[in-house]
Amino acid sequence: MTKTKSHRNPRMASALSGIALAAVAVTTLTGAAPAPGDWAAPAPGDVEARVEAAGLEMLDSEKLTMHIHPHLTVYAGGRQVTVPADIGIDRSGKKPRFSPLHTHDTSGTVHVESAQWQDFTLGQFLTEWGVRPMCQAEVDGTPVAGDPARIVFRDRQEITLRCR
Repeated sequence: MTKTKSHRNPRMASALSGIALAAVAVTTLTGAAPAPGDWAAPAPGDVEARVEAAGLEMLDSEKLTMHIHPHLTVYAGGRQVTVPADIGIDRSGKKPRFSPLHTHDTSGTVHVESAQWQDFTLGQFLTEWGVRPMCQAEVDGTPVAGDPARIVFRDRQEITLRCR
């Protein structure tokens, strides 16, 4: 029996194995929605541009004529995603500026605070966050047909998004 000499470089084989494992991990985590790590990123740096893209204006202070607090829970790939603090809040100046839709912490509570009563939607909030996932939605435990972005926020509403 003759031995054949291997021409493989052990370092190269090890590096390729590591790359293959990383590719499998990335493929497992990604899909139609951002990976859980992508969702948990801090609120976007350019808050004012995101708020404007959502069709809203920045306010110099919180307005409380309309003051409601829906709650948002998000799952991506079966794992819960943290809703970031400071979505819709610009802290780059001497005083913070606020969108009518914003978060103060990572609890999932969305603060809807406006100088007038009007409809604000989940789609506007997701635009401020910088995500546009493909999800199924439930409101207060009831499945919602159609585009979850059209969900209008109501006080103490429990919104759950289950994204691929």
